[in-house]
Amino acid sequence: MKSIYHKLCLLSFILLASSLYSCKKFVDIPPPEGMQDWASTFNDDGTATAAVLEIYPTYDNEVLPQFNYVSSLAGDELFSGSAAYAEFYNNNIAITNAINANNLWAPAYVLIRKCNLAIAGMKLSKGLNSAVKDQLMGEAMFMRATVFFNLMNLYGRIPLPLSVSETENAGLPRAELFAIWTQIFTDLNTAKSLLKAEYPSAERARANKYAVSAMLARAYLYHKDWVKAEEEATTVIESDVYGLSAPTETFKKTSNETILQCYSLSGRSPLSTYFVPAIPSVTPRFYLREGFNLAFEKNNLEEDDLRKVNWTGLNSANIAYVNKYKVLFGAGDEYSVLLRLAEQYLIRSEARAEQNKLNGLNSAETDLNIIRARAGLDPKLGMNKTGLLVAIEQERKVELFGEYPHRWFDLKRSPGFLNPLKTRADEVLGPLKGAFWQSTDVLFPIPAAQIRINPALDQNPGYTQ
Repeated sequence: MKSIYHKLCLLSFILLASSLYSCKKFVDIPPPEGMQDWASTFNDDGTATAAVLEIYPTYDNEVLPQFNYVSSLAGDELFSGSAAYAEFYNNNIAITNAINANNLWAPAYVLIRKCNLAIAGMKLSKGLNSAVKDQLMGEAMFMRATVFFNLMNLYGRIPLPLSVSETENAGLPRAELFAIWTQIFTDLNTAKSLLKAEYPSAERARANKYAVSAMLARAYLYHKDWVKAEEEATTVIESDVYGLSAPTETFKKTSNETILQCYSLSGRSPLSTYFVPAIPSVTPRFYLREGFNLAFEKNNLEEDDLRKVNWTGLNSANIAYVNKYKVLFGAGDEYSVLLRLAEQYLIRSEARAEQNKLNGLNSAETDLNIIRARAGLDPKLGMNKTGLLVAIEQERKVELFGEYPHRWFDLKRSPGFLNPLKTRADEVLGPLKGAFWQSTDVLFPIPAAQIRINPALDQNPGYTQ
């Protein structure tokens, strides 16, 4: 694994030079010096592998952290004392917000650019071993679909660049949601057909067929295709490859619950830096919103939810913080987890509930209680459909907080329990955020600089052009 990453470092500069998605100017340029023969990168198994592997640390270090932080601020999970993030916490994001433009939009499109380069290069390649080519093509398509999925859930309609031509990409309008969904499912299903069940790496740090099924299950759930969401989640759950870990082990790099994680040489997740205080007297950059700890239940013996015990912490001022990743210094044993088994049980539980498979064997109730049992909680039994959906939302809140924008996306995608014409975001965040909240806040603004560059783009409702 390390030798691949040494090659990766050499390729990083080459790829970066060809992949910058400029916010200021788009021009059609020849391959940069050092990459005159771009196609040759994807005609060698070693250099092609290094080029694709470079996608993972880009996602782990440049895309996922900020994406995670700001979405959790926009929802009801996190707070930050940093003035730079106040617009996200208050759901009052200016169209000129620098974090939105430079830390969310731009890095995501840089990563899409890298995926497109890899896909185009491998399509032209005649020198790659066929098995290597299938694996690398599958990984690049999996990651491109993942980033499109993330962007769509932040911004709604987005440009959908699929070529390596900067002049073509520079004038793209925002695609319709149908086209974006179609591309996501096309990429993921193609990736699933190309990848094998076996991991190509010693650790679960590169996508395999089950990672794609896990992402498909998530996408189908959001798309309200309950049958396919259940099918894909079942594929992962019944593979006999994965198993739920004890909460003390869930975020270790050796956890059998992990479906996909991002390798790091240090063994530390970049998410820990701003979540966990270096010393007890320090307040982290991002910490749990006041009252979030009240979301955790006790069991009938008055014992705390094991997730509260193991996945949250308190500093010396009794400020609660996310404590899933604990390693801040030195050599660690944690990688950022992108996909894990617990989510698949919760996806299948929700998909089954929506199909009225409520109670008994192979039901929504069964899957929900598997996750509750791992947390040391008592089972919930005999609930109706509404009760189950409420319980599943609650379980997702306390299971998946702080590791991906699950909560923010859940609130946006779900109809209200009291008024199905509104979203859960309206029902939960309206009372919490008061005058700051508007229904249109479920989408972030398209960065103003992008609209100035590309007149084909339009702005989301609720924001001044």
